[in-house]
Amino acid sequence: MTQPWRRCVAAGVLVLSGAACGDDEPTGPLPEVAGTYSGSFIVQVLLNRQAIPGSMQIVVEQAGESVTITGEIQAVGGTAEIPSVTGTLDATGFLELTGGGFSDSVNEEFCGPTRTLSSTVRFFGRSAEVSEHADTDFCGRVILSGSLTRL
Repeated sequence: MTQPWRRCVAAGVLVLSGAACGDDEPTGPLPEVAGTYSGSFIVQVLLNRQAIPGSMQIVVEQAGESVTITGEIQAVGGTAEIPSVTGTLDATGFLELTGGGFSDSVNEEFCGPTRTLSSTVRFFGRSAEVSEHADTDFCGRVILSGSLTRL
């Protein structure tokens, strides 16, 4: 007689856990990410397996879920300004970039025109992780990845 009861409880647990997992959108308060971040990055040029290290300092401005990033990249003995990068922040700290990109500041004399394929920033605590994939005319696919800390 206990068997049907166990099946009902198990079915109820599965239904409740399925309902709890059904929402793909993270909810909750947005993290406060505004501030100045500094750190290092590596650009990997896949065509010739070259890795170019550098440093980056960014200023993050936040208005609710809207985030704007500006700053500069230093690599190969030079400095390049990061054109304005904009995105939408979610409750997990994931920033989906909607405009601009870190590779937009690549010297076109070296790699030629750059087309950003994907670009993301993830904030957690006082840190940020940056990742961008882009195609270029002369360097092929380049991948920028970096770790930054809020000052």
